[in-house]
Amino acid sequence: MGVIAAAAGARRRARLDDARLYVVSEARTPSGRLAALIPGLARAGVDVVQLRDRRLDPAGLREEARACAAAADAAGVLFIVNDSPELARASGADGVHIGQADGAVAAARALLGPDRIVGRSTRGGAMLDRAAAEGADYASVGPVWETPTKPGRPAVGLAAVADAARRARIPWFAIGGIDARRVGRVAAVGATRCVVVRAVRDALDPLGAAALLRERLVGAVPRILSVASTDSGGGAGLLADVKAIVRAGGFPLCAVAAVTAQTTIGVDAHAPIDADLVRRQVAAVAGDLGIDGVKTGMLAVPAIVEVVAEALAALDPADEVPVVVDPVLRAESGASLMGDGGEAAYRRVLLPRARVVTPNLFEAQALTGIAADDPERLAREIHGRYGCAAIVTGGHGARSSDTLCDDAGVLEIPGPRLDARTTHGAGCTHSSTLATLLARGVPLREAAAGAKATATGAVAAGRPLGAGAGPVDVVAAR
Repeated sequence: MGVIAAAAGARRRARLDDARLYVVSEARTPSGRLAALIPGLARAGVDVVQLRDRRLDPAGLREEARACAAAADAAGVLFIVNDSPELARASGADGVHIGQADGAVAAARALLGPDRIVGRSTRGGAMLDRAAAEGADYASVGPVWETPTKPGRPAVGLAAVADAARRARIPWFAIGGIDARRVGRVAAVGATRCVVVRAVRDALDPLGAAALLRERLVGAVPRILSVASTDSGGGAGLLADVKAIVRAGGFPLCAVAAVTAQTTIGVDAHAPIDADLVRRQVAAVAGDLGIDGVKTGMLAVPAIVEVVAEALAALDPADEVPVVVDPVLRAESGASLMGDGGEAAYRRVLLPRARVVTPNLFEAQALTGIAADDPERLAREIHGRYGCAAIVTGGHGARSSDTLCDDAGVLEIPGPRLDARTTHGAGCTHSSTLATLLARGVPLREAAAGAKATATGAVAAGRPLGAGAGPVDVVAAR
C-alpha cells in the first residue's frame, strides 16, 4: 500500500473511531436526493452515511453512489455502500457494509484493499466476536427493536447492546428501531454509536432530526425515576435516592408520593400526595424526559401503590425499563409508613411488574405472610409467587449478607456487619443504586453486588447526627 493510500486509510479509521451517528438511506428521500442532503447531514452531526437502495438498476446505483461519495468527501464524513465491494470500489466510497450472510470480510478486503473500511452486521454476542476476528473495521448490533426495514428479523433486545458495550473489540453501532425517543435507552445501557434509518430519512426536517439524535446520544445519562417520599432528616427517602442515583452514574427524576416530618427517632407525621397527582407526575416524566429505570420507595397508602402500578403498565414493555420495588412498610425507627391493605396492594399489582423487589427481613415476612427468619426461604417464596427477582437485604436478622433469588437460583451476597448506628437510609441507597446499575445494563447479580457494596460504604461513611439511627452518606462513601 502506497503512502497516499495508507494516509487515506488512517484518515478513514480515525473518522470511524470518532463516529457517533450513522444514517442509512435510499438514494431518493422524501426531502430530496441523498447526495444533496449529505452536506447538511454532516453539519447536523452525522458521521457516516450509507447508501442502501435495492430499487435502482446497477447503472443508476453507481451514479448515485458516485455523487454521494463526492459529497461525503467534501463534507468530511464517511460514505459506505451496502453489500457490494465492487460498487464501493467503482464509486470511490470509503467502504462497504456487508450483511450476516452476504460474503466474507476477507473477500471484501481483498477487492477493496487495506485502506478501505469493511463493516459487518451482527446480532451481538459471538457474532460480534467473529466480526472482529474476521478483520471487520466495525460492526452493527441489532436489530435492537423490531423494525420494518428488517422484516421478520427478531429483535435482540437491550441485553445484547449492554453485552456489546462490555465485550466489543472493534467500533460498533446499535441499530434497529432507534429514534429520538429510544436513542437514550440504547445509550443508557452502553451504546455510544447508533445507526438510524427512518428517524432521519423520513423526517419532515431530516437535518433537525439528525441534530436532535446526535445531541441525545452524546449527552445521554441513565434517567432514573424515584417514586418515593420525603425524609426531612435527609437520610432516607427521595434525598437518599437522589444521592445514590447520582453516585451510581444516573440522572435522578422524581414523583413525590408522600411528605414526612421525620427525625432519626421516629416519624412525627406524614401525609400522602393525592394519588392522581402521583400518577400524573410519573406520566409527565415518562412522556417528556423518558425513563431508563424506576425505583419505588415509600408509597404511603394502597391507592398510590395502585396508581404507580398503572403508570408503570403504561410504559412500553419493549423498552425493558427495569423496575426495582423497595417495599417501604415502616421506618428505621419502627414507625408504620404504609396504610392498611398496603401489603395486599403490593402483592396484587406492583410486585408482578417488578424486575426486582428488595425487602428487608421484616418486609419479606409481611409480603409473604411467613414468619420464618430464613431469608433464603422468603426470597424463594417471593420469586416463585410473583416472577420477579427478590433480594432480602441483610442487617435485620442473623445474617449480614443479602440473599438473592432469581431464575438462576439463590445467591448469597456477602457483606460485613458494621458496628455503626448510621444506618438510616441504607435500604433506599441500596435499591436506588440497584435501579441505576440495572438501567445501565449491568447484569442483575453484578448489580446486586454493587448495590450491596455501595450501601455498606454509605453506612460506614454515615453521619452521627440526631438522637437515633444517623443518616447514611453515600456521597462521602469510598
